[in-house]
Amino acid sequence: MVDMANTRFLPDTLTITAGDTVTWTNRDSAQHNVVFLTGLGQTDNFGLGQSASLRFIAVGTYKYLCGIHGQSMSGSITVNAASGPVASVVGGAPTFVPPTPTPIPSPGVVVRGADEAPVLPADATSTSVDAGRAAVFAGIGALVVYLLTRGSVLLRRR
Repeated sequence: MVDMANTRFLPDTLTITAGDTVTWTNRDSAQHNVVFLTGLGQTDNFGLGQSASLRFIAVGTYKYLCGIHGQSMSGSITVNAASGPVASVVGGAPTFVPPTPTPIPSPGVVVRGADEAPVLPADATSTSVDAGRAAVFAGIGALVVYLLTRGSVLLRRR
């Protein structure tokens, strides 16, 4: 179990055995996600009380961070070899097999695809994630228009 609280992963380092499942649970009011730094995949954003799980079967060290909060919210998982063969599990958490994990929904575990919008808790009334994205894109658009206008004015002076 890894909690996401106070914009930190708790614990931020974890050592497990191949075949173990890690569950990240958001204990913050802010949205979080888990992005693996080696390009091995990521979870979708999830909110307060929601979780995502991955089952690791490949030995190695997997560094990750919250894609929303960046390097200040990072962690790593070290997967040690199992003493015997790793049993396959049907209907459990998604199995993390580099380089392309395949999410398999499990009861009580939020596993979301990249093409799905964030799901807010039932008592939430705000879609601040979408509003925040809209504000960022509007700001970028205004900056581009300003730069194009300013550039054309400077070119006319020459």
